[in-house]
Amino acid sequence: MEGLELSDEALTAALRGHPELRKRISSIVLAVAGDEGELKEADAAEERMVDEMRLLGREALKSWAENRVEATEREIRQRAQMHRQGEKNSAGIRNSGK
Repeated sequence: MEGLELSDEALTAALRGHPELRKRISSIVLAVAGDEGELKEADAAEERMVDEMRLLGREALKSWAENRVEATEREIRQRAQMHRQGEKNSAGIRNSGK
């Protein structure tokens, strides 16, 4: 994946589509910039970054999974032979009582 990079506009548009990732990225950028003032020691900054990256990974994976589910559902619906399952209309075959 090295060498792949989004333009600023494409990155902004992608983050608009994933508000949970945008919030996490914003939090990381603010922590790196030091605007929050609470990270005055390297240990605190390291702990914060590890926590933020863990949350970012979790949210990114959740978003990826949701997108895959939607894509799979669309793919299945486009197949001619596939039908959604619902309740059966038949109660089955009656036992003949032998």
